[in-house]
This record gives sequence, structure tokens and C-alpha cells, in this order.
Amino acid sequence: MPIFDFGMPRNITGRTGHTEAIIKCRVDSLHDKSVSWIRKRDLHILTVGTATYTSDKRFQVSESKDSREWTLHVKSPLAKDSGIYECQVNTEPKISMAFQLNIIEISPDAKAVISGPHDLHFKAGSAIILNCVVKQPSSVKDIGPIYWYRGEHMITPFDADEQDNELQLSQQPAESPSLNEILSTDLQKDFATRIAMESQLGDTLKSRLRISNAQTTDTGNYTCQPTTASSASVLVHVINDENPAAMQKSASPALEQHLGLLLLLLLPAFAY
Repeated sequence: MPIFDFGMPRNITGRTGHTEAIIKCRVDSLHDKSVSWIRKRDLHILTVGTATYTSDKRFQVSESKDSREWTLHVKSPLAKDSGIYECQVNTEPKISMAFQLNIIEISPDAKAVISGPHDLHFKAGSAIILNCVVKQPSSVKDIGPIYWYRGEHMITPFDADEQDNELQLSQQPAESPSLNEILSTDLQKDFATRIAMESQLGDTLKSRLRISNAQTTDTGNYTCQPTTASSASVLVHVINDENPAAMQKSASPALEQHLGLLLLLLLPAFAY
């Protein structure tokens, strides 16, 4: 008999303007049965197996290699896509599990900005400080928390009261594996204990991410993701070099080539 994995996230939030929203359904002991996705509000069958049964091509399904995980992809999600979706198995009688999808509508004028250039360089041992300001129309009254990500993974400061000191780093539901599966336990704890966050929610939305005692392993892409605005990202580079010049981004090879040619042309003039 097929069995649903009830540990999967069942309340998923997406945003307009993003590439897609996804819902993952995991079923064990599927055997010869098939999985369908149903939109609850109109009981529309969206997919059966890997086939799509709707004219709205934004809805697609993918199957994991072991046929346990069936992921519903909603491309270019819209506010109207919010609602309940059922993952259904064609047993007799049929069995199903419901998922709530919430699509937050973002104004085109609402966006986050991280201070400074797109590439930021820090010396190992210094503090990485990222300041994010959210700009959005005054008409937008729906505000919420501002999240920080490293790569695809949400950053959560270390909490000594957390049971077993877990969840230092987690991911947005149903999007990617946890960093706990990628980093060693020591690296997780070290990174999480060096993090501090401050957010100001009001007429002006601001958030600051501070990582003390920067390590080369902190190098990566960092994203400020507001609840009601588009995100902003920067590339952080942590280097061991003591030379301040190494903190600057080098010129592109093409630019260096042009400068070399210009120098060759000017040398004869200097000879006179």
C-alpha cells in the first residue's frame, strides 16, 4: 500500500516575478500505482504520472529517479495560483495529501538593494557586514520578515536554546536540501555562531547581516529576500592575502590587453 511522507513541507510560499514555485510530494511503496496532482478549487486534474492534463503549460511535473518524489512546478507563478493542491494516488479507494500554496504578489517597483558594489572583498578575520534596504511604493501595506540566503539556503543565527543546537542553517521549504547535508557539523555551528541579524520594519524596511571573524569558507553569493519585494544579491569574497590591492577586483583580460597596446603606442612619443 502506498504511503505518503508527511514530513514534507505542506505550506509553501512563492512570489510573483520568480521563475517558479514548486510543491514536492513523496510517496513510498508506490509500486504500479500512479501519482496525480489536483487543483482543489475547481478539481482540475493538472498531471497524471509525468503527463500534463491542462492547457496552462505553466504546470509541469517531474519525477525523481527512484519514483518516490513527484514535484509540481508552477512556472511564473501568479497570485491566482494560490490555493490547495492535492497529491493523489490511484489506489482503491484513492488516497491523497493536501498542500497549501501561497503566492505573494510583488509590485514591480518593490525591490531590495544591498549597499556597495556587486562584488565585495573582505580580509579573513574581519567582519562581513551587508546592509539591505527595501524600496517599495507607499501603497504597499503588506510587509513581512526579510530573509538572508547563502546560495539557495536560508541563513539562521545560532540559538543556544534550540533543541540539540540544530537548524543553524535551513532552506526555504521544498526548494533545496539543507546545508546540514552539505557542511560538516563543525562548519555549521561555527558559521551560525558568527552570525548576527538586525531588521527594521516600518516605513523603511532595512536589514543588516553581520558575520564576524570572516573565513574563506564564507565566500559565496548572499541574497537579501524581503517578503513583499524582489531580492538583491552580492558576491562575497573572503581572502587571506594581506596586500590591500588584492581586495580590489582585477581588470578584465580584455581591458588589460587594451591598456598594453595603448602603452606601446605612447612609448615612442615619450622617447622624444
